[in-house]
Amino acid sequence: MKFIFKLACVCLISTSCFGEGVERDINQSVLNPDNNSYLNVVFGISPFLGVLGAEYQWEKHAIGIGYPNRLSYRYYVSPYQDTKFWGTYFGKMRYDDIDEIVDGIQYQNLETQYIGVGVGYRWQWPSGWNTSASFSIHHYDYMYTNFGSSQQTTKKGYFPFPGINVGYKF
Repeated sequence: MKFIFKLACVCLISTSCFGEGVERDINQSVLNPDNNSYLNVVFGISPFLGVLGAEYQWEKHAIGIGYPNRLSYRYYVSPYQDTKFWGTYFGKMRYDDIDEIVDGIQYQNLETQYIGVGVGYRWQWPSGWNTSASFSIHHYDYMYTNFGSSQQTTKKGYFPFPGINVGYKF
């Protein structure tokens, strides 16, 4: 919990540092609209791009890849300025040596698949820095196993997944 709090503080403080003294019309483009594609590298907690990710944006559409093991699609309403967005993501991961007890049985391996949909808002500064706040509904499938055993336990569920991250658009 301390890590999440520190990460959120760094994201909020960094966004207040980059936009100072900039005055612009709310409808004014902050990036060159003649350039149709951009690469955005982000760090933070994001349902769409994980903890660290990169996103290739072509006009209003963006495809992203993130760590841990995430692939996403986002649609930006106004791609060259502050904008609302919506999107979807999915991924798959495997953890070994988890030593977790489920239904009275100790398991060593966990394989998870997940998918989600969400919305958010991105603030874009003329310098290329941006920050995003998002919220998604996350669906997961967990499968617990032990090496060399056919026994397994599965769990499925949903949970709300908020996110905030800082990025730089090239």
